[in-house]
Amino acid sequence: MTKEKTLTLTQAAKQLGTGKNSLLARLRAAGLLHASGTLRNAPTKAAVKQGLLRARFTEFYRGPVRVQYTTAEVTAKGLVWIDDLLDRQDAEAVSAS
Repeated sequence: MTKEKTLTLTQAAKQLGTGKNSLLARLRAAGLLHASGTLRNAPTKAAVKQGLLRARFTEFYRGPVRVQYTTAEVTAKGLVWIDDLLDRQDAEAVSAS
């Protein structure tokens, strides 16, 4: 069984031709990433269940304290879905103005 290739959010933003912070804001607005709290920018259960994003759990040490955090990785299916989402949002913005 091979592990599916995933992209970091920075790599996905480059692939999609947008900035990382802009991509994060749009994904939070679409409900794919948590918007606040300790899980900010971590993928929501719905996004993981649909196979759009994958949660990666990592940790680092700040002095003697171990800090755990969750980051989001974009799957191939997610990259296509997010590209369509960005296109729809851009089309709505153009038609609204």
